[in-house]
Amino acid sequence: MNPKEPLKGENELEKAVLLMLKGAKAELQAGLMKDWGICVDGSGGYMVYEVPSEADLFNSLQKYRSYLNIDARQVLTVEQAIESRKQAASQTSEPTS
Repeated sequence: MNPKEPLKGENELEKAVLLMLKGAKAELQAGLMKDWGICVDGSGGYMVYEVPSEADLFNSLQKYRSYLNIDARQVLTVEQAIESRKQAASQTSEPTS
């Protein structure tokens, strides 16, 4: 939960968590969110989105800002990582005489 917006009492906390979970489930079912998980101790979790731009990701995450502290990271697929490594290697290879 977002420590900047403390909730009053267990009942309010439980309602907020359930609302967040229902929203995540709906986004998963609609295909907007690709994956979601939570640590069993409640200390953290993750959401996976595939969106066209950083601005789209920013917009997608706004609905969760009141519930969570979000640390968004862009990741590559295996194919993207291989291609990136190949490009980096070709740019750093020494010229042949």
